[in-house]
Amino acid sequence: MFRIYLIGTIILFSAIILNVVIQRFGVMGWYEFLNKLQGIGKITFSTMVLADYLWLFVGYPLCLGFSSYLGEKLCDILLNFK
Repeated sequence: MFRIYLIGTIILFSAIILNVVIQRFGVMGWYEFLNKLQGIGKITFSTMVLADYLWLFVGYPLCLGFSSYLGEKLCDILLNFK
């Protein structure tokens, strides 16, 4: 149970940090994307630039997957530490 909690916490903190960083660069995040999609519908897709698409559908999932991997490695270190 500790393993799942630690990995989830690392993913959560990674997501928060990533959202702050991309906001500073002016790249659209998932919250903004979903709010725009709800507000203006399909027009949202025509307002997006290539960086938005790459971040949302390639970069963000890769970064969160990598944070999960790091969380697993950290668990291995902490739980097997003798």
